[in-house]
Amino acid sequence: MKKRIFILLCLLASMFLNKGYLFAQDVKFGNFHTNRDEQNVIFDNADLDKLKNNYPEQDGQYKKYYNDGFELFRQGRFYDAHIKFMEAKDFLEASGTMDDIYYAAVIHSFATSYLWAVDSEEVKEDKALLKKLVELEDKAMDISTPLLNRFPENKGFLANQFITSGQISLKLGDTAASRKYFMLAMRYDPQNKTATDYVEKMNIDRKNERGKKLLANKNNNDLYRIKMEVDGFVSQLGIQDRIYTKLEGGDLTIINLDPLTFKSGEADISLESYPFMDKIVVLLNRFPYNIRVEGHTDDVPIKNSRFSSNYELSFARANNFVNYLISRGIDPERCTAAGYGESMPLYAEVKNKEKNRRIEIIFEKGEIRSLASNQ
Repeated sequence: MKKRIFILLCLLASMFLNKGYLFAQDVKFGNFHTNRDEQNVIFDNADLDKLKNNYPEQDGQYKKYYNDGFELFRQGRFYDAHIKFMEAKDFLEASGTMDDIYYAAVIHSFATSYLWAVDSEEVKEDKALLKKLVELEDKAMDISTPLLNRFPENKGFLANQFITSGQISLKLGDTAASRKYFMLAMRYDPQNKTATDYVEKMNIDRKNERGKKLLANKNNNDLYRIKMEVDGFVSQLGIQDRIYTKLEGGDLTIINLDPLTFKSGEADISLESYPFMDKIVVLLNRFPYNIRVEGHTDDVPIKNSRFSSNYELSFARANNFVNYLISRGIDPERCTAAGYGESMPLYAEVKNKEKNRRIEIIFEKGEIRSLASNQ
């Protein structure tokens, strides 16, 4: 008799709650297989009647809670079902029945119904409760696992417990734990389509993520190489006090302090700056990043008839810098000019005011073109 009860409980919990053999219609929740027609399995009311007749006689109240939970679940009222399963769980805990399959089945129903309630947007997800549900499912699996030695035909029930824990772990952002649970589900039920699809999708996601990291590392390595080349070139020219680099946040910025490139109040490029600018051209030809050139001034008002404001002067300087790069063969679509006037100073002290007059050349993160490298 106990074997029969165990089989029916496992059948109901696994079929009715996790794998998607539902009476509630048109519900999907991030599980790849929730369509009844696709599964070609319809839960038989006769099986439910069998289960109703096989509850422990002394646990009539538990029987009512559990049965009410199933009825609510099949109506698509997942959170209401979750509450009923909680009442069944609390009843068993109060009676000290926490070491048999009844408790394992109700815990699985309790966890899965909440997962459905969240995914069907009946309720907002509660992270603390989700963590607790994983702990409870682990406890239920500790009960279920030894019973497989006697009832191996019910390995699908244990697999579905692992699947629920895997789905909850995904919601908690713990992909390592979720992958572990799905792999365990496949171990106990290799034909379980839900588990295998989750694992396949996670493998694809992990491969894509590795690719992104490799690309990011390559990008950062390229930027570091650009930085080293600029620093070495600047050192050779002996102009370290006028040009320096900084690599942060995935972007490389080359700061060209005035008056190397421009005379005070003017936007015409000086001949002295050509070797440095030609080096930028070489680097752009080798490393296919987009580039943004920003012009900045100090806060001294402009005093000539050519420019009406520091913003106009700063933009003219950045634009002339970009025009020089274009004249040397750089694609205009890779270049952007911007002028900020005195709005973004590097230094607040009066003694360093002149250092706020500058051009910044930024090799931008994530803006790599499909240009062949000549390295």
